[in-house]
Amino acid sequence: NFKPIEMKNAIALLCLILVISCQQKETISKQNSDNLVKSQIESWKKELLINGEVGKPCQDDIEKWAAENPERYFGLPNDSIKSKSFDVNNDKIKDVLLYFPAGDCCSCAIGINEASDYLKLIYSNGNEFLTNDNLREKIALKIESEYFAKTNNDVERAIFSVTDFNKDISGTYKLWTLEDPDCCASIEGIFKYNPFTFKIQITYQNVK
Repeated sequence: NFKPIEMKNAIALLCLILVISCQQKETISKQNSDNLVKSQIESWKKELLINGEVGKPCQDDIEKWAAENPERYFGLPNDSIKSKSFDVNNDKIKDVLLYFPAGDCCSCAIGINEASDYLKLIYSNGNEFLTNDNLREKIALKIESEYFAKTNNDVERAIFSVTDFNKDISGTYKLWTLEDPDCCASIEGIFKYNPFTFKIQITYQNVK
């Protein structure tokens, strides 16, 4: 039979083992998550290049860059691609948003060199991890249609930048009406978009 002190020591040892085990699982889980993000970033960069959506990072020699990256206008960022994690679909597994700003167009004419952030959502679905690569066009169109619905004013185009990722993808945007010159959008605001309900919220103001 265990004596009271021996029983307390045994319980304390068991608790310590459980704590260490949980910490190890958390460490392994974080390592697996970090490895997933790194592998997805590398895969995404390859896809963007091969699919012709972007070219290599911009360089000072515009003509040389254009020749080496035909039919591309924006380049991969020189710095690292950003990532944010949040359990958007409430399954206790964090989803990951990868994104980077388009930056200045590597070979565009002056006045039309702005574009939306590139972004990709990696989300859990049961035991699988799936991706959504259509958010760039989807969010821009949602902003345009929501602005038209609120104002009944026709829209030329909208571009956006991501600032945060939690229950929504949120950020800022610029919007051109049909009367605006290429250089200057007259409308600016913020947006929140849920990639699973497909609902968007926007604010807007005239900046001219």
